[in-house]
Amino acid sequence: MSKKKVYIIPCSGIGKVFGSIGRETAYIVANELAKGKAELECLPLIVKGKKEVIKALKENKIIAIDGCPLMCSYNNIMEKIGKVDAKFMTTDIVKENRELKPEPSIIPVGENTKELSRKLAEQVVKKVDELLEEKKEAT
Repeated sequence: MSKKKVYIIPCSGIGKVFGSIGRETAYIVANELAKGKAELECLPLIVKGKKEVIKALKENKIIAIDGCPLMCSYNNIMEKIGKVDAKFMTTDIVKENRELKPEPSIIPVGENTKELSRKLAEQVVKKVDELLEEKKEAT
């Protein structure tokens, strides 16, 4: 049996700084803070209904990260998978850290944007650990 994971699915938010915060957060969680416990998945593959992706997501925990009130990540996951185990809004981390104004530059992301992403990633990784602990208790 394969090891259970938490899938992190950020919104696309192309060209938008709040989408950039979401993507950077997802990279930090999956590639650094929760490496081996969290994995990224592509939102367009979910929207497209790719069978292998849908199956993996249904068998594991899911965290959605959105950058605006449209909540594309959350809403698309709910439509295709039927569940989201946790959700985060990048605008919340900006409100909590008003002294760090995200730079409008998205390529490359600015230093404040990186710091906001790291702060949000620290919150997300706590949720990853909680969700994996729930999975252990359920088995």
